[in-house]
Amino acid sequence: MPRQERPLESEDTPLLRLAGDLRRLRLGAGRLSYRELGRRTNYSAAALSDALSGRRLPSLAITTAVVRACGGDVGEWTERWRRLAAAHPGMPTGVPAPYAGLTAYQVGDADRFFGREAVTETLTRLVGERPFVGVFGSSGAGKSSLLRAGLIARSERTPILITPGTDPITELAAAIAQLADEPVDRVRGDLAAGAEALRGWLAKAADDVLLVVDQFEEVFTVCGDAERRWLIRALTAAAGPRARIVVGVRADFYGHCARHPELVTALHRAQVLLGPMSTEELRSAITEPAARAGASVETALVARLVADVAGQPGALPLVSHALTETWQRRRGVVLTLTGYEDAGGIEHALARTAERTFEQLTEDDRKAARLLFTRLVVPGDGVGDTGRRARRTELPVPDALLDRLAGARLITIDRDSVELTHEALLRAWPRLAGWIAGDRDTLRLQHRLAEAAAVWEAHDRDPDILYRGAPLEQAAPLRDRLNRREREFLDAGLRAEHARVRADRRAARRLRRLAAGLTALTVLLAGTALAAAAAQHRATRQRNEALSLRAADTARDMIAGRPRDAAALALAAYRLAPTAEARDVLLLAHAAVGATTLGRGYLTPPGRYAVTYAAETGDEQLWRRTGQTWAPAGRLTTANSYHHSTSADERRAIYWTGNTRSDLWDLTDLDHPHKITAPAGLGMLGGLDRTGSLLSAVGADGTARVWRPGDPSVRRLPVGDVVATAVLADGSGIVLSRRDGDQDAIESWTPDGRLLATVLRVPHPAVVQAGTAGLIAVTSYLGNATVTILDVTDPRAPRVVARADGLDETSTPAFDPAGRTVAVVDGAEARIWDARSGERLLSLRTQGLRLSSPRLDGERLSLLDGKSALWHVDSDLDAVIGQVCAQPVGVDWNRHFPGAEPAELCPQ
Repeated sequence: MPRQERPLESEDTPLLRLAGDLRRLRLGAGRLSYRELGRRTNYSAAALSDALSGRRLPSLAITTAVVRACGGDVGEWTERWRRLAAAHPGMPTGVPAPYAGLTAYQVGDADRFFGREAVTETLTRLVGERPFVGVFGSSGAGKSSLLRAGLIARSERTPILITPGTDPITELAAAIAQLADEPVDRVRGDLAAGAEALRGWLAKAADDVLLVVDQFEEVFTVCGDAERRWLIRALTAAAGPRARIVVGVRADFYGHCARHPELVTALHRAQVLLGPMSTEELRSAITEPAARAGASVETALVARLVADVAGQPGALPLVSHALTETWQRRRGVVLTLTGYEDAGGIEHALARTAERTFEQLTEDDRKAARLLFTRLVVPGDGVGDTGRRARRTELPVPDALLDRLAGARLITIDRDSVELTHEALLRAWPRLAGWIAGDRDTLRLQHRLAEAAAVWEAHDRDPDILYRGAPLEQAAPLRDRLNRREREFLDAGLRAEHARVRADRRAARRLRRLAAGLTALTVLLAGTALAAAAAQHRATRQRNEALSLRAADTARDMIAGRPRDAAALALAAYRLAPTAEARDVLLLAHAAVGATTLGRGYLTPPGRYAVTYAAETGDEQLWRRTGQTWAPAGRLTTANSYHHSTSADERRAIYWTGNTRSDLWDLTDLDHPHKITAPAGLGMLGGLDRTGSLLSAVGADGTARVWRPGDPSVRRLPVGDVVATAVLADGSGIVLSRRDGDQDAIESWTPDGRLLATVLRVPHPAVVQAGTAGLIAVTSYLGNATVTILDVTDPRAPRVVARADGLDETSTPAFDPAGRTVAVVDGAEARIWDARSGERLLSLRTQGLRLSSPRLDGERLSLLDGKSALWHVDSDLDAVIGQVCAQPVGVDWNRHFPGAEPAELCPQ
């Protein structure tokens, strides 16, 4: 028989009256038992009993849950709770904050570790299936918290947790000796004698061990070569049924792991990539720890925090730190937006941490840190300053300093790039703001030089791209601030300039000797005059090219804030000297002038329909064409998933949720989109044909599957280790990317399971996408990305249409629906090729503009900018000039082109 609820002694305080009214509400709902109430509210019976005890103010979350379960007015009770919370003295000041601050959550913090339940479940399941597992994520993504408060806290295995440090053998020996009750020296001696000894000692320590090696990147940063080889060999050899090994690795060290065959083999299909939290996960991480401590978080504060850090994987420690500060300023038992703002929010946490970290650096490291931070900034021109992602190879900064700044959560290091953890640092840290203000012109010049050097490198160091004249003179003083590639670019320009000067001097001397010897000869004097005129013409041309390049750089900086002015200045630069730089900026500025937005921003460039972000639910809003405008249609409930691919007729689309689930949407009726149920066990959908009537997938066992919607059966292709799949548009074939050692074999199969040919081999990992007219794109991500476009109409004689190397991680191919052209776009350049001849039709440098999500129609390229606005890039230069000239066009000629004869911008 259940124990009777203890009656309240009185109801002479607001807190007791609240508890009494809640009890009466429960009785009025049919005398619900706490067990039944717990089933309805998802709270334990003990938590509910405590909430209605009258001893302390229950959280708003549990109060509204009880009211909702009992049929009460949630709005009325919420207002009553807020009035009581404002007057309630709350918890004692000394109650510890339920957040971890800048440190990681530990094993004992599992009861306040929220937001990572799904990935914890995935990791736990993977550890049960695989003896060796790697967890990869950027700095600040929460790897350590996941391993400690997530994996270890949930595991029934005996845990051993270490970080490698400079002496991983001693670290392991100390941890094992404590479990095995053996002297540390004995354990260490055995381990040092041979890496194979680790397996035996783990067996002695416990029957079933979970060995977690956090911060595994220290193996590559602070360990010696011998210690590194020992640890990698020991861990991979020890992994087995009774000893599960898990390593937590910063994402930028993925390539380091790939250099060791033992790790490549051990990590095959045994990796978890930890990205940023979704909106709902972030809400849970903010509100649940407070709720467990008997407090609540204002809705306005939750919304503000989500907006401040959404999509930024490195910002989680800053959120926790800001919440810890807000906890000290709570109102009663409520964490408020006012308290967050009083604490300075994310910005205050950043500024204080940044200044403290900088003060602790040596003088040399301070100079290097200044160079680093200013390289991660794009100075605004009419708009605010913004952060930029830089490739690691661009940064002339020691790895140890990068690691230190990443550890302080000031920068986030990804696989091959570095960026500010949060753009608030630009405003919040006075020292950085001062650097930017004092060096604004120099920083612009440095960023333009960096882009020019990248273009020079990408074009096989074409001497025509080198700086000359005024840009070279302005860049020369920056040499000490440049990285290796930029210095080589500058030095090559200086050498070329010196060679031109010497050649001009030799020519001048020859002219003087000629003039002195032939002063009496009128004909030869006339020849001398002609040569002088030619020299003057050459000098004028070089000056005009230099002025054109400088004006094009200025126009590029103006695109974000003043695109019409940028287009006018780029046109003037092109009229003065038709450089490739001026042409590129003119095309881009024209596209920016015509940029459009819809709803809360496009997710992809529109075609048959448009799709934008919906409200805060995280869903997607569909739009149908009505003449030249768009009208709202139905919604896709895709809060935790993202678009993967769409059929060519745009009537079916695949959405992925992480790498664990995929959904097929039918978009035939845009007002009533619905999911198409796939057979159980089909796996992750990858590709679909033109009409979405034939789909491919990768099963959990690494095999490729083929499925036709409406057919309950699934065909399994007789091959394993499949990484990715695609379906040719006409449904005639399936293309696989299949792991084969350290490479991926790109294979063509018939839908009924016959291998036709291996069309390409590329470094692992690689993905494959299918376009129209037998075209496919193969993207290999080892190091810098490489995209190869192939025509596999005859898979036994594949034809390479185009190839783009040295791309960043944003590289994306696009196919013209008619099969006429193909495109590849990354953060630095947009390229279009003729699909038949392989001729490059467009090469457009887009660095700094954050253009992505390409859509191609012939030679017309559509892109989205960083604000989800739609740009249409027209490669017809004459047409673009005509459209720019349709509006009044003017520039301050003397300011931008001093000494040059004004050119007519729009001749009649």
